[in-house]
Amino acid sequence: MTYHLQWIYGFVVFFYPGGSSEIRRDSLPWHVLLGMFIYVVAVGNACLGFLEKLTFLEVNGLAKYGSEAFLVNFTAIATVLYGVFVFLTILSQGPTADDHSYSAIA
Repeated sequence: MTYHLQWIYGFVVFFYPGGSSEIRRDSLPWHVLLGMFIYVVAVGNACLGFLEKLTFLEVNGLAKYGSEAFLVNFTAIATVLYGVFVFLTILSQGPTADDHSYSAIA
């Protein structure tokens, strides 16, 4: 539900041609923060899904150190590392203190 509200708010504020640049400038940090929060929650949800899949496979007789278990664990670790990489990339491209300008897409 929160994702849909963020999407609607972002679409109205950032793509509506009549919107003021002051509203865009003031809401951009909150828009980025909420988007980062949703992304972290999505990566966590994916990791819980891998854990659930591995649990169901082990209940049905999967070897603890079998090739399928290693594949699921490797995929989960790769997902976490990718999520961390994207998160750090977002943080590294933050605006400087002097750069609060926003240019509309048009």
